[in-house]
Amino acid sequence: MRYIKTFETFDFSQTLPLASKSDLTLFYHCDECNALFKEFNKEVDNCKFCKSSDIEELSEDEWYETVGDRLDDDGKEDIELERGKESEDFIDLINLDNKYKN
Repeated sequence: MRYIKTFETFDFSQTLPLASKSDLTLFYHCDECNALFKEFNKEVDNCKFCKSSDIEELSEDEWYETVGDRLDDDGKEDIELERGKESEDFIDLINLDNKYKN
């Protein structure tokens, strides 16, 4: 037990509050119009295409798998590149509202 490090004295004010863009993105499927859509840092109650409230939130993996099933091979490559970019695009949480106004 002597090797367990505690963080009681760690100064968290000296750290950068960052999250990846994919961590802050919510993924949805509309049961009414069968649309797949995602929203950055915003929970929604209605489909952005048909305005139906019959939507369900999906995990990131479920969303990308479903989108991939609808695309050809070139489209799958593009969507995987986009996914990788979003997972590496880090957001400064302190200035989140300033940079990503909707």
